[in-house]
Amino acid sequence: MSAVSGSSSAVHDAQKVEPMKPAGDFFDTPLFHRLLGLIETQNRTIEKQQATLEEHGSKLDTLVKDALKDGQPYDEEKDPMMALMNEQMWSGVYEIATAKMKEEADEWKGLMDVSLVFIAIFLAVLTAFLVPAAQGLTPTSSTGTSDSTSTPPPPRSEENVCALYYLALIMAMCNAVLCVLGRQWVGKLMSRPIGKTHRERTIRHEERKNLAYGWIKPLVEILYWSLLLSIGLFISGLLYQLRNLFTSFETTATVLQATWGIGVFLASGIMGAVIATTVHAIRFESSPFEGFLSKSAAKALEILQWDWQWISKLRVKVDWQPGPKLFDTYMELIAEAEDPKLLDRAVPSFSYMAWLKFGGESTDLLARAYNRLMAADTSVCVRETVKAQMRRFAQGLQHPPWSVDRLDEQRLKQLSDFISDYCSFPADLPTYTTIVSFHPDNEDLRYIGELSVDGCVAQLLCAYDRYRKAGEREDIFHEAARWCNSLIRLEKIDEVRQILQHANPTTILRSFMQAPKTSFVFVRKLISVLTSDHYNVYDTLLCVTEFLKFPPYNINHDIVSLVIYYLVGFSHPFPTDFDISPIIAHVAAHPNLIWWKKISDAIVVYLQNYQVSQLSDPTAAFRFLQLCVDPAACDEGGHILNTPGDVRQRAQAILDMDFLPNMVPLPPASSSSSSASVALPPVLEFARPVRIDME
Repeated sequence: MSAVSGSSSAVHDAQKVEPMKPAGDFFDTPLFHRLLGLIETQNRTIEKQQATLEEHGSKLDTLVKDALKDGQPYDEEKDPMMALMNEQMWSGVYEIATAKMKEEADEWKGLMDVSLVFIAIFLAVLTAFLVPAAQGLTPTSSTGTSDSTSTPPPPRSEENVCALYYLALIMAMCNAVLCVLGRQWVGKLMSRPIGKTHRERTIRHEERKNLAYGWIKPLVEILYWSLLLSIGLFISGLLYQLRNLFTSFETTATVLQATWGIGVFLASGIMGAVIATTVHAIRFESSPFEGFLSKSAAKALEILQWDWQWISKLRVKVDWQPGPKLFDTYMELIAEAEDPKLLDRAVPSFSYMAWLKFGGESTDLLARAYNRLMAADTSVCVRETVKAQMRRFAQGLQHPPWSVDRLDEQRLKQLSDFISDYCSFPADLPTYTTIVSFHPDNEDLRYIGELSVDGCVAQLLCAYDRYRKAGEREDIFHEAARWCNSLIRLEKIDEVRQILQHANPTTILRSFMQAPKTSFVFVRKLISVLTSDHYNVYDTLLCVTEFLKFPPYNINHDIVSLVIYYLVGFSHPFPTDFDISPIIAHVAAHPNLIWWKKISDAIVVYLQNYQVSQLSDPTAAFRFLQLCVDPAACDEGGHILNTPGDVRQRAQAILDMDFLPNMVPLPPASSSSSSASVALPPVLEFARPVRIDME
């Protein structure tokens, strides 16, 4: 036992010293190595995808930045010193400075060029007058001898004429010299300043401009007035010479004197025009005749108006505050705009609310501006903005900042007529409805303008279902009806049903039976939609019956007859499970030749199958049957009804069966009331006995 135990302990010690190695590495397999390869490939793919996404992200950021750069602020230059030395900024400022300077320089150069051309022509004319005048003053050899001490002076009148001519010549020459110098100075002013940077060029340009302004601006005024003075001296010398000429004879030369008078009158007229334009420039702030003299006088008046208040009334200033004049100017310029690109900046201010507040008595100017903005050469943004302004105007009326009752009804009517001519239906129907709702007795339409297009169309079809007086709403009612009619004509019945879901069909039907001038064609198509199955036919017939029990004041009898006619076509004969006495009463009171044949046949069939004693109004049935059996019965237009023979026979049979047995003769009328008795219709004579019999 000891030997065994000793050997076992030895084995145990040997196991502690040298542990056993596993038979093999479990991860060192082809499958595991393949899996590692796939993972490494996936990691490389993910790295490439990440690089691609980062690249695409940077490109997307660049695209977004480029797309939004027009609406985003520019980056700020944090260092003030660097901001003042930014070459990009100075390049833009330099172009601004040169553009402003170029506009003024072109104006100065144009004035100088005109002056030079005029002076050249003027000097040629002046020389032709000056040479003979100077020769007349020059002494000749025959006027004296060689030993004479002096030549006598010329006559004072000729001397004055020559002096005026010479002064005009000298003034014109000086003006020409100043024009040449001024043109050179202006050209130098527009030349590119020396400098290596835009900053240096801009500063040099501004310094040069400030120094030149003190010389060129006065020079332009001097050129203007010196030219006028030169012309004035020449005309004065010419008139003076003409006066000397016609007074040099023993008798006055009448023709020369008249010529002199005309010349003085014309010269005075020109002088008066100059004075008038100067006064005009002093009085009106925006006068086109403004000059150095008028500016000086205006400044003097501004100083004096503090002491004399009445002087301030002489000066008419420009009214550029918001008002009718400003609005008319805006609309006029929009209507006459030639560059469509400029309309993109002007269209946001196109406002119907502004026209309502500041517009004139007519919409002509508004229509001209609208047509220009909606022209084919304008951008889509401009046209969509104009369309959106209609909707915004309607929304503004729904929640106005002022009392709606103060709005001018006449102006609203003009604007609604304008919008009805230019808006597109049905998209703008809610807008048009909102505007029309501010007309008298149309307050019930105001909420309709806030609905969707389908909801608005459906509610407008119900616009006449009211027992109060309805305002002027025919246009919007017919627009809604025409839209549904067009859908039905295009066989888009599902869209029509979707529209009618926004309103009660019976309400629509009652509205049509009260609307004026309703389209017969649309009523037929509408009833065909409302009565698509037997259940709806029944409901529609019940609606008409209830409507005719207490008809409103504005009932349209023709449309009611038309509705009954089409109901007969959909439900022939009438159902006998309810009383249609109101329908019979309407047909008897308002027969119509167009619908009479079918309606009379259907009602006679109904009376054959219905207990006449159960009718709520047997008088109406009796009157109707009398029309059927009377061959001379006429409708309201005087047309003979021509009831078919079979209908007449069946009507006579009903009279014989249900009415004649119950007829009670009236007592003979007295002589005093005989005429009144004759005037009573037969129905009234039978009404009371029949009703007593039914009881």
